[in-house]
Amino acid sequence: MGYSSSPGKPTTSTSSVTSSSSNVSPFSSTKITAATLSIVALTETISSASASLHSASSRAMTSSNHTNASNPAISTAPSSSRPFYNRAGRTYLNDRTVPYPLPVDLTELHRQSLRTLLLIQIFGAPVCSPVFAQRPPTRVLEVACGTGFWSLMCHRYFASRGHPNVSFTGIDIAPLAPNCSSSKPGREMKWRLVQHDMRYMPWPLPDEGFDLIMVKDVSLALPASLQQSAMDEYIRLLRPGGVLEIWDSDHQIRMLRPHAPAAGGGPSRINDPDDSSSEDEADAASSLGTYVMTANTPLSAPLNGFLVEYNGWLHRALNARDLNPVPCTVVGPMLLQESEELCDVRSRRLAVPLAEVRWEREGVGGVVTKDGKSYVETGRRKDVVGSGAVGLSKTLTASQAAVRRTAMLTAVQLIQSLEPLLRETSGKSQDEWDTWMGKMMNDLMRDNGASCGECLEVGAWWARKKGGATRS
Repeated sequence: MGYSSSPGKPTTSTSSVTSSSSNVSPFSSTKITAATLSIVALTETISSASASLHSASSRAMTSSNHTNASNPAISTAPSSSRPFYNRAGRTYLNDRTVPYPLPVDLTELHRQSLRTLLLIQIFGAPVCSPVFAQRPPTRVLEVACGTGFWSLMCHRYFASRGHPNVSFTGIDIAPLAPNCSSSKPGREMKWRLVQHDMRYMPWPLPDEGFDLIMVKDVSLALPASLQQSAMDEYIRLLRPGGVLEIWDSDHQIRMLRPHAPAAGGGPSRINDPDDSSSEDEADAASSLGTYVMTANTPLSAPLNGFLVEYNGWLHRALNARDLNPVPCTVVGPMLLQESEELCDVRSRRLAVPLAEVRWEREGVGGVVTKDGKSYVETGRRKDVVGSGAVGLSKTLTASQAAVRRTAMLTAVQLIQSLEPLLRETSGKSQDEWDTWMGKMMNDLMRDNGASCGECLEVGAWWARKKGGATRS
């Protein structure tokens, strides 16, 4: 699968995430292997799935007078007659009241699908909640489903375990396009799409109609002012005993500082939703070259100058649209507010470095954080990332390096997809932006510009609605 932007602009090519036999999922005691959920194999499905559902995933409503000859739904100028318009070679929603800032073209769908595969790989399964480890859900809702790619992966996961009849529903603002070659993500799936602008509530779905509701990457689709109303909808739609699961990634980039990973404590409970460390989780995270995040994980602003600029533009641009650039900071507290309706709140937060980190590679002693306290650590020894020791020289395995390259790729592609928004906020001309983008990509992807610990922060949170029988 490849990535390309407008003609004459920098392009990037993807690298697959490899599977790791040591990745332990909290969802099931079964480990993720090439036979069950190989990311390499699944990556090959992105192009075909995204191509057949290209227009289906576009979150669209209205559009333009001058149409694209190859696709009459796409125009080159805004209007009210068609759902999409073209800007700088990318396809966007034509409803200017929709806060969603990303393009809706095949290039962006590839990025989203690759990010989904990355999250499935590092979390260990398409679902983190252990509730369905023995008995799968019968009715699943994917909110802001886009192409339904997560639903397809979830269907294949359950089908591989002998449960092919799970029913999936997706809700999104865009209909399946007339030229779409398939009406559902997978031919073998039980699937239906509900076309609805999620800003308008209640949604046209039945009360207590779903066993599992997946809310993935919705932070750029719904403004912050509507997040609480959306939470009320999730609870209304969830049956007693059902599970609400939320996955998201922070859009800003921070830097992970040298530290000793915490161990013990188990998955987070309702009184501490973001302290998700346990020995098993720490081992699984380390096997993939990622770090479990706790309240004591030391993070700071990036040292990379390009990412410092990006963060500044991003915050100003998203705040102007009432969108949160750091959604991982608010999901836990939002679930805590619903203690009258939800119970068994758990979470996993992970930091995925974007490259090989200097303090891992060199094993340099110095000021190191452990359990929220700083101390001086010295020492040098060759080891593989994952031992948990600090101050020791470590080497990435091939699978760990692949995970980080994929995180880097999706982060750079996000910056490319946000070009119109960021360029306007930065005040740069098109030529100035193209120059900045080229230098940024060379610095990060060729010159190891993220070697100080710049990382992608991701999280998964899940909770059970009170009432109903607990599955076993």
